[in-house]
Amino acid sequence: MMNPKQSSLQLLSIAACFASACLLTPVAVLHAQEGSLQSSPQEMVRKNLEPFAGAYKEVSQLSTAYEQRIIQSEPGQADALQQEAHQKMTQAVANHGLSVEDYNLIFKMIQSEPDLQEEFMIALQRAQ
Repeated sequence: MMNPKQSSLQLLSIAACFASACLLTPVAVLHAQEGSLQSSPQEMVRKNLEPFAGAYKEVSQLSTAYEQRIIQSEPGQADALQQEAHQKMTQAVANHGLSVEDYNLIFKMIQSEPDLQEEFMIALQRAQ
């Protein structure tokens, strides 16, 4: 049995599929956006940890559900199911007040900064 930290990190890696699939913005544009933020990227992440945790939880649930449906689907249905999953995940992120670009930026920063990982895990536990 995994402890909550391992479980949260595993969920974080599951949602990487969504983050990488939705990351349509070139890296240069992301860096330009980061520079234009009025607060530092870490402050933006901390300010949005609660909405991100809620979106992350919903995206992870959708990912798991659609993964099973895609595996069990007929060969011609997989693409349509992937598109449907992508739309629902994008809507889940928007429902929590985030853009896909912000979601992906927060996701990347949480992966790269241990202190943000801890704060995220606390926010994720509150979202459950």
